[in-house]
Amino acid sequence: MYLYGSFLSHSGETVTVHIVTEGSRARQIEIGGVDSGVAFTTDPVEIRSCVNDTFDHLLRSQATIRLQTRDFIPELFCTSCMDAVVNIFKGGRCIFAGFIEPQTYSQSYNEVYDELEIPCIDVLSVLQYAGYRNIGSAGVDYAAAKSSAGQRPFLTIMLEMLTVACRSLDTQGTGGCKYYYDGSKSLTPASSRYGIFAQLSVSELLFLGEEEDDVWKQDRVLEAMLKYLNLHIVQEGMNFHIFSWESVKSATAITWKELTSNTQKSTAKNVVEFCTDNVTSDDTTISIGEVFNQISLTCKTEDVENLIESPLDDDALTSPYTGYQKYITEYSADGEGVTAYDAFYNMCHGIDTNYDAGVITDWYMQVKNNPRWQFTETGADINIIDKYCKNNTRQQELPNRMGRYAVAALIALGKIEHKMSKLDNSPVAKLNMEDYLVVSVNGNGKDAEADTYPSERSLVHNAPMAVYKGNTSGGVFSPSDDDTTNYIVLSGKIALNPIMDFSRDYKTLHDDETWGPLLRLETVPSRNNEDGRYYTQQYFRADTPRADEVWDENTARGLVPFTGTGPQLYEFKYSAVGDGTGSGTDEVSKVAVLACMLIIGDKCVVETGHDGQISDFTWQTYRTREECVSDDEYFSQCFTIGFDPKIGDKLIGTEFSLQNNIDYKRGIDAEGMAIPVKKKDKLSGAVQFMILGPVNSTWGDMTYRHKTWFRRGKWSTNTVALMAHVSSIFIKSFEVKIYSDNGLLNNTDDSDIVYISDTNEKFVNGKDDIEFEISSALTREERMQLGVTDSVKLSTPLDMTTGYGVLSVYDHAKQQQAKPEQLYVDSYYTEYHKPRVQMSQKLNDSDAGLFSLYRHPAMPGKQFYATGISRNLIEDEAELTLKEVWND
Repeated sequence: MYLYGSFLSHSGETVTVHIVTEGSRARQIEIGGVDSGVAFTTDPVEIRSCVNDTFDHLLRSQATIRLQTRDFIPELFCTSCMDAVVNIFKGGRCIFAGFIEPQTYSQSYNEVYDELEIPCIDVLSVLQYAGYRNIGSAGVDYAAAKSSAGQRPFLTIMLEMLTVACRSLDTQGTGGCKYYYDGSKSLTPASSRYGIFAQLSVSELLFLGEEEDDVWKQDRVLEAMLKYLNLHIVQEGMNFHIFSWESVKSATAITWKELTSNTQKSTAKNVVEFCTDNVTSDDTTISIGEVFNQISLTCKTEDVENLIESPLDDDALTSPYTGYQKYITEYSADGEGVTAYDAFYNMCHGIDTNYDAGVITDWYMQVKNNPRWQFTETGADINIIDKYCKNNTRQQELPNRMGRYAVAALIALGKIEHKMSKLDNSPVAKLNMEDYLVVSVNGNGKDAEADTYPSERSLVHNAPMAVYKGNTSGGVFSPSDDDTTNYIVLSGKIALNPIMDFSRDYKTLHDDETWGPLLRLETVPSRNNEDGRYYTQQYFRADTPRADEVWDENTARGLVPFTGTGPQLYEFKYSAVGDGTGSGTDEVSKVAVLACMLIIGDKCVVETGHDGQISDFTWQTYRTREECVSDDEYFSQCFTIGFDPKIGDKLIGTEFSLQNNIDYKRGIDAEGMAIPVKKKDKLSGAVQFMILGPVNSTWGDMTYRHKTWFRRGKWSTNTVALMAHVSSIFIKSFEVKIYSDNGLLNNTDDSDIVYISDTNEKFVNGKDDIEFEISSALTREERMQLGVTDSVKLSTPLDMTTGYGVLSVYDHAKQQQAKPEQLYVDSYYTEYHKPRVQMSQKLNDSDAGLFSLYRHPAMPGKQFYATGISRNLIEDEAELTLKEVWND
């Protein structure tokens, strides 16, 4: 519907109202037209400023349109904030552009014509109804928005919100919206005076929160950015002006630059003298504004603890299946004699036995999924969960596939042991399921150099095996000074799961009624008995989880759990990397197990040293696979994780903690493999993480790996390809967190960052409800002064010209380079620490302007500036809210 009409003000100017609902003009109604049933009232249009005081950063306004209407106009009821666009023109100039406030239509039916009051809001008010990136709107997916979140310039964020809100605002084709900035703040005196919005960026994750319900509204985002720079925004018709109060109260003309076209305009500073010719009322009100002799500003910081979401994070884990199911039964009888043999026979045929070294272990499993992670097949960009886990059926299909192909997945496993001795018949009350990240290897057990699997080719073919697709971290990761080091720490548990040899496969054992002579069965290694044990596995399947599990006769070997009772192989005696020869002592700190890539912004971490020491890591510019001349070049952009065995440890079949390279001198309370981040690294932006695949290490009394993870190292007559004897790699409790050594300062208080104006008064009337949600980086010296510790913060903006967190900006009015927080506190302390005269005055509309200055004859020597203007359009009257100019 298109509703339009005009009336004349008392001075003879034409005021026109245009309302377009749902973007349609199919139905047209002229206000005051013959038989339209709609007319203006005697007081048809008012525009009211909603500014409370100079602490407001979004200077909103509202309009009220009053009509006499005979009929119900259903199109004026708006369910959403942008259903109906309103333009109000006076003398050919747009003075209000906005929308009908949603869900406010109210109309009485007492007379033939009843008054209908239409409340309208401007664009700055509309922003309160929309989530950042329009999350919450139809078709906008929160998970997708979060996964694509990055470091974005203030200008991009601001214009995206405003232009989306304004895209249908211009109903009369006047040229659309313009966005002007007064250039009052810049990064430095030499920086582009109007470029600060394009030069500052912030992590979008700050606005997206932990969950969808935590997403910021757009007005909060805009206010946080403007408050950080102590700037304000006001809408006048189709034009938006971003400015500082210092520019408004200054006698100097304001030169504006339009942020999308870089065109300029200038606003001269008119000084309006109040007199009988221009005032419209004698009800001037004069008061003394509130006084604060202390301004206190608190920074609400959003610390980054987890660099990435752990794939095993309980809060993120879901399952495509409704429950767990039995997957494997292990039959084990320690010993080599007839007794063990008979007990093993009985167990495999369901016959009771009381052999005290016999155990039947039922393993239950459930496939898990973390939406932030993608587990690929042969490196293809497809999630195996989507391919193999559908319709809550055949849960065993994926783990069975892991027993044949190189695949990574999240699997929960739990076991129940049935000991044959029957010394305890109490039921098992609870099945404890534990979550694992499992990387299947499926080594072929061969030691001949040409025959071993996995091979160099297969490792490259399958990479990457797991990709972190989420984005829980972003922002500025480098510290603000050279004395501070941040550390990315990887921790968890890892085990090389052995290939579990069977005495025979279960089907052969079960189907053979008489096994024959004892020698027909072979024993396999046992941890409990030096003689070995009889051992096999039976696999199960179910149509749906928790349904009756049946023996899966077609599966002789699937995913083998890390039982903790299997063989332990290859004793660690000494190790070497590169061209070293080893010395017979523990001289290296890491047996590399998995190759990984960590990319932050445009940088990736590269391991240049031998054994995972802190000095072995460096940050380099990341190149995609297409940008590299070979796979060797591309895959050199990686690092490895592994474990640090002691002399005498068995490498396969033992659970280890991830390598720890942190000692007490580092100043961080963490354990794991630490990767340093220095100021010079200029590290910021979104985080990507990949597990490429197993490292192709060899063993021959010592371990050895090639400098390129997928290549095999030196080979001799007693060399063993370590991964050829591994069925899978089990990882649990995996975390990647970030810490700061705080410049080795011993101030451990978890204090707020607070900036307070200096005052000598005995009585303090302070304003302490000011909060910055975007706040500056801190140097070591500043942390000492404030008594706070350092951490990586989402709330720290990035100076895109230097690659560092923002430490200061330049205020052109004060001609001062300082922290934005300090400039903010100083500005408002100067304004409020002394009594300032405030005034309300009604003036001819044509003489009122937000960027003019005003004088009152009763107060010579004082000038005033407008903080808000309300207008009655038929009376040509503007009511100004004025405040005394402060220059001290």
